[in-house]
Amino acid sequence: MRVAAATVLALGVGATNAATVAPVYTGTYVEMYLTQNTFPGGLSEEMVFLDSASSVSTVTGHVGSQTGTPLVMFSSTTDTLDAANGFSQITSTDGLINNITITAPGYWFDDLIFSVNVSNTNPDLSITATDKSGGTDNNSNWALGNGENRILVLSTGNNLMKSVTLDSYLGMESLGGLDSLKQTEISGLTAVPVPAAVWLLGSGLIGLVGVASRKSAV
Repeated sequence: MRVAAATVLALGVGATNAATVAPVYTGTYVEMYLTQNTFPGGLSEEMVFLDSASSVSTVTGHVGSQTGTPLVMFSSTTDTLDAANGFSQITSTDGLINNITITAPGYWFDDLIFSVNVSNTNPDLSITATDKSGGTDNNSNWALGNGENRILVLSTGNNLMKSVTLDSYLGMESLGGLDSLKQTEISGLTAVPVPAAVWLLGSGLIGLVGVASRKSAV
């Protein structure tokens, strides 16, 4: 039975501890595992195709194709980001990603898959999932394998997510840090409902426009 808001799993492709199956963290909203080939079945992700960018704080991507919608945004509060066009990777201009948040503006989502490349096995990665109601949970001391690690952030129950944030605290490549984030996939995109007050306001404006049109036609 799924009771948590999100479950996070990692596949350490180049990790020396890739055979580890025990969870490394359990929290209120998320459970994080370092496992191999244990992603749950039945997921149906779509690739996120990046727009080429250089020295920016936000990189955009398109779901399903290079021109698909909706958009997925990768934003950093600390780094200037570079991105290659297509199903590719995001890097930082200085070589290390210290912070990056992934969102799909106007949408909640069910799960997110991406790969991160770390410079060594020091515990330097924090992943925070925020669900649609604002509930969060994170692991602030998560050690991944040196090299590429495939990560899945999976929502459970009705707790769709609105963002996933990665932080690398050490900020020194010799000690740790994220070299890149790449090959992002997303699924379960659900439009954020328009508040009733906004809908009623929009309906009222449309009605006023209609009345004004009829009067002008008389």
